[in-house]
Amino acid sequence: MKTLFISETTIKANSIIETNVDSKIIANTINEVQDLELKPVLGDDLYTSIANEVLSASTISGYTITDTNFELLEDYIKPFLIYGTLSYGFIPIHYKLTNKGVNRKNDENATTATYAELQQVKDNYDSKFATYKQRLIKHLEIDLNDNLDTVTDSSGESTGWYLPDNTLNLQDFFDGLTNKTGFYSGYYRRY
Repeated sequence: MKTLFISETTIKANSIIETNVDSKIIANTINEVQDLELKPVLGDDLYTSIANEVLSASTISGYTITDTNFELLEDYIKPFLIYGTLSYGFIPIHYKLTNKGVNRKNDENATTATYAELQQVKDNYDSKFATYKQRLIKHLEIDLNDNLDTVTDSSGESTGWYLPDNTLNLQDFFDGLTNKTGFYSGYYRRY
């Protein structure tokens, strides 16, 4: 069972998406944004923790989400998911796959935007989505660093994640691929 961190109603109330837009499209889009964008940012453990809290809050009477996760959800994840849903949902809202092919939906009283106009609007939401993504990442980095500074073991050394300062040598990486496969899989190499 997939847990949505934000409701379709919240998306509609805080965006330009009209109330008559199919809820299935919005729910699927929220799920895509969570899976493809939010989960890699949060990491599996934090993502699962928040998903469990959201599920518990919606199914257990009187359950309260922790202050830390509530702040993360309200101040960072909510706007991230709103603009992510706008960005990811732009095409499915305007175009439908049917037995007759890909069709562009329009109301008889509305004029249809050109592809260039649609792209400009989508670029606008992509930009806002990227901003909220960066804000979420920055918050998580600050929060992680604060936690690492305050959590120490008995020897006084910091515990937690260790991120080495290793740099990736692309030449060695591609040479390693060549030796294993005999060709560069999908990568263009300049000399």
